[in-house]
Amino acid sequence: MSDDQRRMLGRLKNDLFTAAVIGVVIAISVGISTFAMGHVGDGEARRLLESIIPTSRLFCSSILTVSATVLALMLTMIGLGHNADAGFSDAHYHRIIKIAPYDAILFGAGAIVFVLHCVPIYESDTIPGWWYPTIYYGVLVTLAILAGAAVAIITLLYLAVKDLIEVIALGRTDHCFAISILDSDEPDGEASDDAN
Repeated sequence: MSDDQRRMLGRLKNDLFTAAVIGVVIAISVGISTFAMGHVGDGEARRLLESIIPTSRLFCSSILTVSATVLALMLTMIGLGHNADAGFSDAHYHRIIKIAPYDAILFGAGAIVFVLHCVPIYESDTIPGWWYPTIYYGVLVTLAILAGAAVAIITLLYLAVKDLIEVIALGRTDHCFAISILDSDEPDGEASDDAN
């Protein structure tokens, strides 16, 4: 493995680590703020579920919109990278490939949670009362995880767009994701002959 490939792989790992840390911090922050209210009883949990379900359903709808928009933005990034005068190395496209499955998982999780919110649990008389606190805390934990995942994916997209701007708009040819046009146009043998 060449030094450039090691540097690009290190950059991709660093981006994933940065996004994961930010996502976990957001999820924990949201989780702590919701659990700061203390333990809720059966009747109170049922009442709180009635009040948070509409907002939670709206949040899941927003997650679906955000994840679908991120996929569209990644297609735009591919088009910009392909049509730019400055070429991009394969690592730039591998980075986009790595963001896509995380975004698809977020979309699927948001869709599942959204559909589950359509079940009128708090109107059922057959569910035991002690289930309501479990369902209430389950909804809060799920929303915290979805919020953290959405922020992590947006962070990955931000880091990719930042590098795209540095290469295309600022013309940084020494960037680790940029390749020079001369290297990409000439066959392997001609480039090495010119260097000699």
